Amino acid sequence: MTDLSGAKVTVPTTINRIAEQFPAHTVADIMLGVGDKLVAIQQNVSTIPFLQAVQPSITKVPQLFHSSNVNMEQLLAQKPDVVSALSGGDTAKPFQAAGIPAVVMVFPKYAQLTQSITVAGETYGGAAVAKAKAYNAYFDKVDSTLTSKLAKSTTKPTVVYIEAYAGNNIVVQGGSSLPDQWITKAGGTDVAKGISGSRVNVTMEQLLQWNPDNVIIQAPGGDQGLAANTGASVLAGLSKISGWSDLKAVKSDKVFIDPRGLYAWGQYTVEQAVQLQWVAKVLNPSLFTDVDIRSVTRDFYKNYFGYTPSDTQLNDILQTTSADGIATAKNAIS
Repeated sequence: MTDLSGAKVTVPTTINRIAEQFPAHTVADIMLGVGDKLVAIQQNVSTIPFLQAVQPSITKVPQLFHSSNVNMEQLLAQKPDVVSALSGGDTAKPFQAAGIPAVVMVFPKYAQLTQSITVAGETYGGAAVAKAKAYNAYFDKVDSTLTSKLAKSTTKPTVVYIEAYAGNNIVVQGGSSLPDQWITKAGGTDVAKGISGSRVNVTMEQLLQWNPDNVIIQAPGGDQGLAANTGASVLAGLSKISGWSDLKAVKSDKVFIDPRGLYAWGQYTVEQAVQLQWVAKVLNPSLFTDVDIRSVTRDFYKNYFGYTPSDTQLNDILQTTSADGIATAKNAIS
């Protein structure tokens, strides 16, 4: 097996026990039908309500990974056949030394998402191979449709994606990040493109200098070890910072809460397939009048996870009861 780091890894023909170090990849495991084979996951991943609904067994899986750290004795006690690792090199060495195959499935670039799912399907084998192919075909269709429709756009509205808020620190991702790539793919311009680093604290002064047309806020849960909460909870904290109300996006009601299903859509999850459609509609609504976000979301989970969300669950995923499925500062659920 050649993983996303380019390393060649030998894995067992049959995989029955999976340790998942890559938090967002837990969603891919569930989609590929191996969620019940998980024996170790990252902290707080299982706090997300919809994840618990789709994969009830997740609440009983030991949360042994804390970022790149893990107690090897506890991990070995779970007898994993394979580890889905955060990265190769030194990160994978402890697993290799313990005799556990470590396969890197992290996709640092948007264009590598389908490659990541192919590697996962081939690693797990069985029905996972066909499920990976089906998902990749859907993702490629979404990608090509966006490219075609956005060719008609004459503007590229500016966007900042806020991952989290703590104290007076506003966490954004830099220009090499996945959010930068999906903002660009969905027809926007990432104002944080010049920032170096994957997760960077910026001040309100910096945000005011950028003064983006749109602000998209991540709903907490899973990523960065954050327990699940509403995006409105982050917005409540941000709105208390001096200068927030002076932002162009705030004045024009262009502050949006990014959906969170089994994971925060804006992160390294297979839910990028619906995230792209949501962002494209947010930034270029006139080009995507035929896209019903609620229907797209319901069908996605039905077709690729075998689970049809209820209306209440759709509200929780989309962070709003609004018919268009787009959560703003004014209609987001608290």
